[in-house]
Amino acid sequence: DGSLLHLRSPEKRILGIWESVRVQEVGVESDTNLTELLGSNNLQLELEFRDDEAVTVHNLGDNIVYEGDWLFNEDFSVLQLNVTAAEDLGPFYADAAGTDFSSYHQTVANQLMSFDTLFFVPGTVVSITDSIVPYAAMIMSAYTAFSYQGGNAFYDFQIGDDVTAVMADFIDDLIAEGLISNQDDIEGIIQGMLSEYGVELLFQSIEALVTGWDDPTLTQVLFNEFGIDADLFVGTLATESDDAIILDYILSNEGLLLTPFFLEEVRTINAYWKILELELDDMQAYQFREYDGEDIYDYTYLLRFEKKD
Repeated sequence: DGSLLHLRSPEKRILGIWESVRVQEVGVESDTNLTELLGSNNLQLELEFRDDEAVTVHNLGDNIVYEGDWLFNEDFSVLQLNVTAAEDLGPFYADAAGTDFSSYHQTVANQLMSFDTLFFVPGTVVSITDSIVPYAAMIMSAYTAFSYQGGNAFYDFQIGDDVTAVMADFIDDLIAEGLISNQDDIEGIIQGMLSEYGVELLFQSIEALVTGWDDPTLTQVLFNEFGIDADLFVGTLATESDDAIILDYILSNEGLLLTPFFLEEVRTINAYWKILELELDDMQAYQFREYDGEDIYDYTYLLRFEKKD
């Protein structure tokens, strides 16, 4: 019965599969073993102790499996786990010559994972955002404009043309000649252009053609006003740093073909646990940083496991 089974040696009681039910930090010292074995955002450990002194430790939170051996000290107060695991690190990214572009890839990934407004050549991810933004800003803004109405010839403008872009120098001359006091004297500018240059102008306020980046007519107005044909994207183009669209974006915009690769890292861990309790279905222990066969130093974690099998 249970009382007789309780008399079994610790080496027999520990055999089977154990699952963590409590992991509590009790120390503040840095511990490599702690970082490797217990460093998980969603820590769940499953341990299988076998009678050949082999052990499998599965960090379910990080999906890492460690294999190795276990042993007790002479008085069964300390359990030592010696385990290793091979883990694929990455992905990293390199070009055909083997040059590592992982840092550059991450920079682009961070940009594409951020909410943004992007313009692309239609049907591609070739970005033309920088060249289009000034035009988009123009049609989103209300502004005032001078238009040519007649009189003397004015450059090559035709009646009705917007001449705002060339008015700055004329306005400066009118101010210098004392015909107007400042550039806001619209009536003075119109009269001055007529008296000094024989050019008839009309001044009018122009309303914004689109309301903002999310205006569904934006791309059509860009085409109507400037002959610009573009696809508009508003949002996050990539959701994860390994999204395939990031590689496509880099190739399309930089002509750089990157290929993902992984590196294998072998982790070796020697963990020491001070056994507090080892019953039929309950095991509690402190993890500590150092052990020289007699003394225990710096408790870091309190662990509790329940036996599954």
